[in-house]
Amino acid sequence: MALNNLLYPSTYVSAGNNTPPSWYEFLLKPDLMKQHLSEADPDPSASSLIKQFFEQANRPVNDQGQILPPQDNQRNKKVRKLALQAAAHMKWDLNELDAQLSISVRHQLLSELMKACHAVTPPPQNALESMHDHTISALVLYYRWSARIVMKSTFPRKPGGRITPTAPQAVPYQANAQQRMDELRNQILGILKQQLSSMVPFLEAILHHIERAIYLPSYETIGTEQLCSTDDKTVDIMVSCEELHAQLSYDLGCLHFAHNFFDKAGEMFINAREWMRRITSDQSAFCSIDKETLESYQIACHMLVKPDEPLSNSIPYEHGGIHMRIVNCLKQKENGIHDLKDLIIEDIYKKELSSAFLNDVERSLLYKDATLYGGDALFDIKWTMGLHRAVKGVEQPVCLWTEEMNIAQLHRIIGFVQQISPYLTTGESDNVGNFLCSLANNLSESSLRSQLLNFQVTRHLINTDDLNNLVLRLEDEKLLPRVLEDASPSSPEDCSTSPSTSDVIKSMERELLMTLQPHEIKATLNRLHSATSGRRFNNLCLQWELPASYGSAFTSISDPLASDFIHISIAKARHCTDDQDYSSSKSILQYLQANHMSDTKLQKLVGWELLKVELLELLTDNSLTYSEKDECNELRTQLSDVVTRCRHLITNYSDQSKQSSLPGNLIQLSTSLLLNLEDFAFFISITSTSSTVGCVRFASLVSALRASVSERSPDARRVARDVWSAAVAVFAAPTSLPTSSGRGQKKSSLDPIRNLLPPSAIISRPELLDFIKLLKNPHLLQIMVSLLTHLHRLSRNDILSDITSPNSAVINALWPANFDGAPTSGPCVTLALRETITHCLAINQKDSSWLRTQGDMHYVFDNFGSALRCYLLMAAYETNYFTSIPMSGPYEDEQIVRRMVKCCMQMRCFTQAAVLCQLTKEVDYPTAFKALQSNRELTDAADLHYLDHIWDIELLEHAAYEHKEAGEGAKKSIAVSALARPELNHSNSPAVGARTKKYRKERFFQAMARQYLC
Repeated sequence: MALNNLLYPSTYVSAGNNTPPSWYEFLLKPDLMKQHLSEADPDPSASSLIKQFFEQANRPVNDQGQILPPQDNQRNKKVRKLALQAAAHMKWDLNELDAQLSISVRHQLLSELMKACHAVTPPPQNALESMHDHTISALVLYYRWSARIVMKSTFPRKPGGRITPTAPQAVPYQANAQQRMDELRNQILGILKQQLSSMVPFLEAILHHIERAIYLPSYETIGTEQLCSTDDKTVDIMVSCEELHAQLSYDLGCLHFAHNFFDKAGEMFINAREWMRRITSDQSAFCSIDKETLESYQIACHMLVKPDEPLSNSIPYEHGGIHMRIVNCLKQKENGIHDLKDLIIEDIYKKELSSAFLNDVERSLLYKDATLYGGDALFDIKWTMGLHRAVKGVEQPVCLWTEEMNIAQLHRIIGFVQQISPYLTTGESDNVGNFLCSLANNLSESSLRSQLLNFQVTRHLINTDDLNNLVLRLEDEKLLPRVLEDASPSSPEDCSTSPSTSDVIKSMERELLMTLQPHEIKATLNRLHSATSGRRFNNLCLQWELPASYGSAFTSISDPLASDFIHISIAKARHCTDDQDYSSSKSILQYLQANHMSDTKLQKLVGWELLKVELLELLTDNSLTYSEKDECNELRTQLSDVVTRCRHLITNYSDQSKQSSLPGNLIQLSTSLLLNLEDFAFFISITSTSSTVGCVRFASLVSALRASVSERSPDARRVARDVWSAAVAVFAAPTSLPTSSGRGQKKSSLDPIRNLLPPSAIISRPELLDFIKLLKNPHLLQIMVSLLTHLHRLSRNDILSDITSPNSAVINALWPANFDGAPTSGPCVTLALRETITHCLAINQKDSSWLRTQGDMHYVFDNFGSALRCYLLMAAYETNYFTSIPMSGPYEDEQIVRRMVKCCMQMRCFTQAAVLCQLTKEVDYPTAFKALQSNRELTDAADLHYLDHIWDIELLEHAAYEHKEAGEGAKKSIAVSALARPELNHSNSPAVGARTKKYRKERFFQAMARQYLC
């Protein structure tokens, strides 16, 4: 055994050792990597080795506790050369590199290749003829990859990030791996976008001036260090002129298309297609163009630039894809419409078209231009499209089953099925079988159903159980007597051609289910009761069930037809109310009131249902505002009838025992409307103790408080204490409640659940939250926010930061300073405050006070991204999206700025934090210097902030010093160039300095808005 193997035992591989070689073994033995990569399935692979090599080359140096950047020594140079050799072994295949390497490794790999080939960006102009092939190929690879990354950045991406916590977290915020990857990706993407101005001209110059093959550096060339120093082409990787031009034309076309230059993109795609035709041999790893994707791009460019010309003018094709043939058929109008069904059937087994494209075709033919074509052609398209959806397992539209058909049309549908059945997989056959079963169940005549089941393909595709059920259904239909609706059969021929009673009844039942017109409901029920004897139809739909309060009301109706009509009408009205179709619901109920209300009890119930619909319609009407007292008085006058009925309801049904006959939440809706209209005198007159309904009692307390505050009454503090006591009782902690079990008895496991509603609470917590969400009066909502904010401050001792409600200063001073009763449940108060502030912002999303409260809520629970967004929105609405920031703005409260600084620090946006430190009354240099020092670990667009957003000279000087100490020359030079800007000169007048500060402040917040608000 050699001495080297004794010193480095891992390099000695015995016959029975299957351990993969380590990275340093290739460094010690240069010939080992080619031998290793020549194996069938090397482990580690070439891409894995590239990652390992760059990890070692990027490892920082720890010099006596000080972290220094990696040194450019011989070891790191050899490791980087090995990474280039591994990439050369992969033939510089960008597809494989993109699939197996991260964006940072790819960027470093291609940058290292350019460095080794003496290539610079931007390349010198008119220097292509004098460049070595290795330099040209390095620039081509780098710019090709850059174009791909920039193009893909225009695609929508699913945002990553950490989940918003719902409880306080002791661990400080740390970005996860996905966030760090996104940050690094954005930095590299910013660099590549800056190079667009040199990228496109260089690649176009290649197309115009290089009309020969070029050679990529090979494994041997890099290993012998012969880059740019040899003219021997035999060892390098040749890329033919055709492949070079085809691939570069395609990449430039994609880049132009992504930036909406569709004319240029179309020209490039045509060039790519022409050059691809000239390629005689198999494509190398350099040229990898998907013909279908290229064709799709060409179609898109043609439709955007030349929509009126035939597609064949731009895309000459021999066989033609289904997509282009369909487009040409549509352009030919009625002459080409007959071929569409064959193309749709062809796509069922070729699977070339997307569902979205076919849906657009169907929509344009069946709904927009249906009058241009014959009925048979549209029938074929409609049912071939249905068959196409069935094969894919997509749900069919309801309108497909409602159209009548004859025997000939049914035969055409079966003909389509027979065409595609040989090409179906097992799963697709099951889908088509379900389609045929649905078709059989929805056929209007049993003769058609019988005809359908006679086909062999139908019996083969339909499931055995479904087939048996259909056969049994046919046998039952043959036993039913045949009748004619509204007429008596006059001859045997009439009887033989009439539909069965079952079909007639089912058709009428379908009409009854679909209609919302009262007279149609009555007419359909009339016919149903005439065709059947003693059958009731109010249980035809599960959603027609009514509450128990209606049960006794229907007992007084002796006529089954009238009972069914009233029952179904009320049920349909309630269903329309649930779907927020208030106009249909009101028309049904008003028809009942006018025509069928002989019973007093039933008349009251219908009246309450109508009142509920009117209340919901008013409370969901966003055009109504309750901000000013005059507006509320005017609304009360306009809605005097509704207001009177609400008062009557609350007064006469305040007892809990009387509410069983009322629709759900009717008293709550009535109370919230009167509160929104500021009918405080009514609630004060009934007092909080004269009603057993929780929402009415709570409304009385809130009304008294609002009236006292608006009138500046000396009793305001006493009334506020009453509201406070009620809220404390509602949110009392379960542990402080008395147990319900007697002495010596086993405590029930349900006691904690029962005790969630304290006995002294006038309203339950869920009911209170539902009641608050019905309020739209901003003054009342401000009272609730102030109450819950103060309650939250005292009940959550585990939270150090404060939650504020700025616009409630008068109300805030009225609440007690501490608890004088049982402790409250902090999490329940937090939930109530979060729900309330969300509802407030749904009413008015631009209210700065509510935005501040929500931002503080996110801040205290470490949701720093959401908190920063709320704080930015506050200033954005007040300054017209940061276009008119005052000199002292945009924030008057310095606490907001300090919280924004902490948010940025926790999100590792250190430079942004340093910029924000300039906004405090006295510039917060300690925090800013700490942020700039931390920024050495992660850069958040520091170059932009240095040059455009920092106006304080000391911050820039400190940044330049920190980068100099860290050995970061590029960053130091950027900070120094920012210091040299003339607008930051000490000799400038104060007016110039003020304008510079205002301008940079606006630019900074506009950049923040683009990052966090868009």
